[in-house]
Amino acid sequence: MTVTAGTGTSPPSESIERRPLGDGRSSPVDAGRRRKSAGEARLATRARLLASGAVLFGERGLHRVTSHEIAAHAGVAAGTFYNHFSDKHELFGEIASQALSELNRRLESANAGAANLREAVRARSETLLDFAQDNRDLIRILFSREMDTAAVQARVLETLAQSVLEERRAAIAREEMPPEIDPRVLAQAVVGMWARVVAWWAEDPTRAPRAAVVETLTRIQLDGTHPA
Repeated sequence: MTVTAGTGTSPPSESIERRPLGDGRSSPVDAGRRRKSAGEARLATRARLLASGAVLFGERGLHRVTSHEIAAHAGVAAGTFYNHFSDKHELFGEIASQALSELNRRLESANAGAANLREAVRARSETLLDFAQDNRDLIRILFSREMDTAAVQARVLETLAQSVLEERRAAIAREEMPPEIDPRVLAQAVVGMWARVVAWWAEDPTRAPRAAVVETLTRIQLDGTHPA
């Protein structure tokens, strides 16, 4: 609705909100919409950079990709990259953090559906392999011998170890595990095993049948290599 000055007609309030102010300024509603649109555009650009980084890192590895190449792949100017990330390592760290959040969500869901420790350990082993299959490039880069990924790898492993520690402390409290087993040592041992086995298997899943990997990981965690 267009409002003409001097008609004596009071326009609906929503028309007043959309109308430019008399001094040339936009209304608060228009300004808010512009801010929202700019924020959405920024998030979309950031998402494109993350997606492009994931693709290029998967193809070439972390150290063979530059920030400018990521920007070009995402269809933005090189300078735009630095509006979002200080360098490619920060971008990779965010990719890994997002993946870790997804893995933790899956692991928590697996635990929630388990009736006891044995079921929980098996469900977590299956979840780890499913995640590795879905994120083979990330797993390969994260657990490669590249020094560039060492800090991110350490953060991921420590987060997983904390999750295992809490689970095993709860199992000891429920008397499902003997109290003489130190859950802190066990958490580090389990996560070290996970990292090596999952990275090895994800690199080439034909190396061992999925069922055999799940069964072996489960039995080692519950019974050791020489079950009574």
